[in-house]
This record gives sequence, structure tokens and C-alpha cells, in this order.
Amino acid sequence: MRILITVIAVLAILVTATITNPTSEEFINWGIAEIRGQSDSDIERILGGTVSEPVDEVDTEMSDYVFFTVFTIQENEAEYRYLGVFNTFFNLN
Repeated sequence: MRILITVIAVLAILVTATITNPTSEEFINWGIAEIRGQSDSDIERILGGTVSEPVDEVDTEMSDYVFFTVFTIQENEAEYRYLGVFNTFFNLN
């Protein structure tokens, strides 16, 4: 009986992870919101909005693993990687 409950719980978690696996558009929207949220003044917020809008034009590599997605952004020589799971993003650097 415990095995059945464990299997059902694991399946429920995997189904939820699949349903809430973020898309590239959700990642871009999250990135823009993060840039705007980190602004300290109204001027930075306005300029941050202007600067962050081209983020959707940035080359973002997306590796979809069904239950989660890894997003990679190349900026000059730096590489930034983020894990997207359960509609949440985590910095992997």
C-alpha cells in the first residue's frame, strides 16, 4: 500500500512539473520584471523598462526536459543559466 501511495505522489509531482514547465515567453517576461523590480529610483525604473524591452531579442537558448527547462543567455563572454521549474526560475551560476 505504501508503494502505491508513493507512486501516486511521484506521478502527481511529475504531472504538475510538466504542466507548469515555463515557456521561453514566460522566462523573458520574468527577466523583464526582475530588471524593473531591482531598480532603485523612478528614473532607473523608466530606463530599466527601456533597456529591458530588447531582452526578447536576446538570443536565449532553451533546453526543454519536459519536467523542467534550462535557459541559457550569452552576453559578451559571460554565460547565464537559469532553471525553470513549477513556473519559477532559479539562477544556476
